[in-house]
Amino acid sequence: MKRKVQQLGSSTLAVTVPAEWARHHDIEKGDEIIVQRDENGGSLLLVPEEPSIEDVEATIDADALTGDALERAIVTQYVLGRQLIRVEATTPLGLEHRNAVLAAERRLMGLGIVEQAETAVTVRCSVAPGDFDLPTLLGRLSRTEAAIRSDAVTALLDGDPEAAEQVSARKGQVEKLFYLFLRLVFATYRNPRLNQAVGLETGFPLIGYRSVAQDVVLMADVAVEIATLAAEGDGTVPDATTAEVVTDLAEALDDAASATRAAVTTPDYGETETAREAFDRVDECVDAANDHLAVERPEPLLVLQRAVTLLERSARHARDSLSVATHLAFREDPDLVTSE
Repeated sequence: MKRKVQQLGSSTLAVTVPAEWARHHDIEKGDEIIVQRDENGGSLLLVPEEPSIEDVEATIDADALTGDALERAIVTQYVLGRQLIRVEATTPLGLEHRNAVLAAERRLMGLGIVEQAETAVTVRCSVAPGDFDLPTLLGRLSRTEAAIRSDAVTALLDGDPEAAEQVSARKGQVEKLFYLFLRLVFATYRNPRLNQAVGLETGFPLIGYRSVAQDVVLMADVAVEIATLAAEGDGTVPDATTAEVVTDLAEALDDAASATRAAVTTPDYGETETAREAFDRVDECVDAANDHLAVERPEPLLVLQRAVTLLERSARHARDSLSVATHLAFREDPDLVTSE
């Protein structure tokens, strides 16, 4: 839609807002709205003082879904920011559907059953956007992944299948934080007034943060693969020199991932350079590990080769996050790039 710019007084220009939009948000004469500017595109965003977000409740038709599909539907509605999710059926809910609701409750932070009936179950999310800020939550997500990865490598080098199985079971911690992270990102996207409540100055970093969180989840998947190698092994423990080579690689990856997280949450080009240097060290450790395995051929050779490959893959995911950090750094520092 187009609007004609009008002249008000000697130096003031005005534009009317669509009547339908004003009615939807209950805006009347004298009300205040917030005008946010997109520094990159130059566009303006009008935000009501109290945005009207009507679809805070959702009803899921359990008749049309299997148990697995119902669990996925609840997760989706949670991520979309629903506060109340009602599961309904025309006949009494079966064990499969009730177990699906309980499984979703375990997977999602702040979700709990508030009402149960023969043909319906209602769950409520108690998490509000102001309860967490995205940079802190991203740091928590990253540290959880790092702890899982460290324990997976330790289980592998110690030949400890039981510890490895425990590592795999902790993947749910990462998923729980990730779904909460997505919920906050989506809520802030729909209501830009929440930017500062979730620790951001503007909504620009949201897409980048979403990408970085996904990279962390992918790194957690790799950590579980390493733990699976240890769980399925025969208990063979590598010699001390080989263990040190693999440990050096794992520690270099820890440093690079930590530096990347700092560069994302504190956009600064110097931070990205620090992270880039840390990844140079990762490359050196990957080469050293591959050379050692090729020359010494220690046991269990195939498992160790696979572990090095997995750590290298995890580093690639972290490097993708560094690209996001670099974009944010160039945007935040006007001395680096000027535009006309």
